[in-house]
Amino acid sequence: MNFEKMTFTEKFGQMIMLGLDVYDINDEIIELIENYKIGGIVLYKKNYISIDTMIKFINKLKKYNSKNIPLFIAIDQENGLVNRFPKDIVPILSASKQAKCENDKIIKYVNELTTYILSSVGVNMNMAPVLDIRSKALGSRSYGINKEDVIKYGLPLMKCSQENNIISVVKHFPGHGATNIDSHIRIPYIKNIDKLQKEDLVPFEAAIKNGADAIMVGHMKLKGYGRLSAITNKRIIKEMLIDGLNYRGLIVTDDLRMGYQKFLGNFRLKSKIIKAINAGNDVILIKYKKKDTRRLYKKLYKMVDNYELNMERIEESSKKIVELKNKYQLSNEKIKNEVDIDLVNEKIKFINDKIEKKVGVL
Repeated sequence: MNFEKMTFTEKFGQMIMLGLDVYDINDEIIELIENYKIGGIVLYKKNYISIDTMIKFINKLKKYNSKNIPLFIAIDQENGLVNRFPKDIVPILSASKQAKCENDKIIKYVNELTTYILSSVGVNMNMAPVLDIRSKALGSRSYGINKEDVIKYGLPLMKCSQENNIISVVKHFPGHGATNIDSHIRIPYIKNIDKLQKEDLVPFEAAIKNGADAIMVGHMKLKGYGRLSAITNKRIIKEMLIDGLNYRGLIVTDDLRMGYQKFLGNFRLKSKIIKAINAGNDVILIKYKKKDTRRLYKKLYKMVDNYELNMERIEESSKKIVELKNKYQLSNEKIKNEVDIDLVNEKIKFINDKIEKKVGVL
């Protein structure tokens, strides 16, 4: 991956990550991969019905991307409520249930199982762990009701992912636990900034000190930081994350079409993408929508060709992306299905049983 030989349009393409909730890879998606040279794909359960079809789907993506820089092939595998494994894999119990065991061995076993399955099917990036302190909005997705538990039980998933050559994207900065409003429904407004800094930011600070490669910024507004949500707010990203926590890793947006925002028109979405780039985000996550190429991406790429976007930001972000892909030795090589499903499920049932005996059945 020779960064110096890349054009600006190729560099901009690396910043786009497509959330792909379709079963068939159509011509428009193929064009976005082959010609627009996007940087990554986020998988959803709609892409496959089994481990076998999951691997075949990923191999198709790799085939269409064979002449380009390897893709981030990402997934939200938090376990529990947010489970992207196909139906032939027994669901693993939630982060909350795992942490309530207060058993490091159980956490280690769950993390090893999770990362083993991910690496075996060809996933190289996991949008986890959740490092938010528990609130009504997060519920069982969080590892605890205080920063100490979130750090103790959440960070091991990040470390285990890294050890198994999977990029961990910790989330949702600056701390979704500071609000009871689910950002899928509307953008929360966080008033208590002092508490946010003393409590909710601490797990992210710990992740950075422990070598976090990537952090996801969430949809939330903060009192005293203007009208823009964190994703498009340069003050929040620069003052709190880059300068405040001395973070130099990859910054990833939450899905710009998440929840009610999926109804955003293309003009507003294009504006939001530009603001997100200018604010300091490196990877722009956008769920796929039919006819996006004509309505959205052609306009964005034309702006790059005409030097209408922040070229310095594109240069900086794309360099970080390529360096991270090189660090994790991402590849376009096809994956062979070597997953022993019966054995994996036996191990999951064993660990689920251990958790349920300790903390009770869901």
